[in-house]
Amino acid sequence: MADQSIPELSVVIPVFDEGETVQKVYDGVRETFGKDCEIIFIDDGSRDSTREIISDLLDGDPALRLIAFHRNHGKSEALGVGFRRARGRLVATLDGDLQDDPGQLPRLVEKIEQGYDLVVGWRRRRKDDIFKVYGSRIFNTLAGWLGGVRLHDMNCGMKVFRREVLDDLLLTGGFHRFLSLQAHWKGYRVSEQEIEHSPREHGKSKYTRTKGFRGLLDLFVILFLMRFEGRPGRFFVGVGTICSVVGFAISIYIAAIRLVHGDIDSRYPLMALGLGLLVFGFQAFTLGLFGELLSYHFRSVRAVEPVVTEYTSADNRVEEATGAGEPGNT
Repeated sequence: MADQSIPELSVVIPVFDEGETVQKVYDGVRETFGKDCEIIFIDDGSRDSTREIISDLLDGDPALRLIAFHRNHGKSEALGVGFRRARGRLVATLDGDLQDDPGQLPRLVEKIEQGYDLVVGWRRRRKDDIFKVYGSRIFNTLAGWLGGVRLHDMNCGMKVFRREVLDDLLLTGGFHRFLSLQAHWKGYRVSEQEIEHSPREHGKSKYTRTKGFRGLLDLFVILFLMRFEGRPGRFFVGVGTICSVVGFAISIYIAAIRLVHGDIDSRYPLMALGLGLLVFGFQAFTLGLFGELLSYHFRSVRAVEPVVTEYTSADNRVEEATGAGEPGNT
């Protein structure tokens, strides 16, 4: 018999300075699922009334949990902490700004029940400024082309996962944008479901133009990590070996000309190229070996999460964990 204490659905909601909307988000989830789901708010170091509002809700709802960071660590870290504490067979994510209506989550759950492992919301008629809309389109097109999974809106905050998928994904600074890409690469079935999107009416968006640029950098990093997962140094070992062999061949060629003709004439640029490739190849090769050493040493080391305080309906601090996270904004 299944454990009746395990909820069917856990909803993980990272929030940062969302005091004007957090009550409505909570009400929306409860109106949609009643008491049949677990709600986990991750307060990512809010400086407004967000934490106090959620705390006031705890005594009346034993299926509500609040995890509070002592400072802002970013959305990836917040989601990671929430995922590790979620107990449901399915785990949903939802932003705390009310632009995505909690009442649309059942549409993603229904899609999951069709046999998918991860379903992402698709804000087809997105109600954001033109920079965010077209920046997102460019990002999704590039990520789909390079990553091999074509989704219209892979960075949408509304997602539903099967529990086992989350145990197989990498979540660190900025990588929350690529959960669907990672799942696809690991062989899980990924799909999307169209949802309605509303303009932001309260608070300030945490998205900035620098975040868009950082997102593109993170895309290339995650593609590299997935392509060379478990053996990151071998890429540099390979590049170093090729460059060294080519540089050595050029150097032998220049030396042979010098011995036969007594002069290399105008081949000094070629000689410089050969020597440069030798030096670069040696450095890349040794960097790759060092990377392999680090990978071997830390492969089984568990990630350390930031200091958090978890509150229950009894208003007790039930768990604290120490560590260091990467600063950022949710």
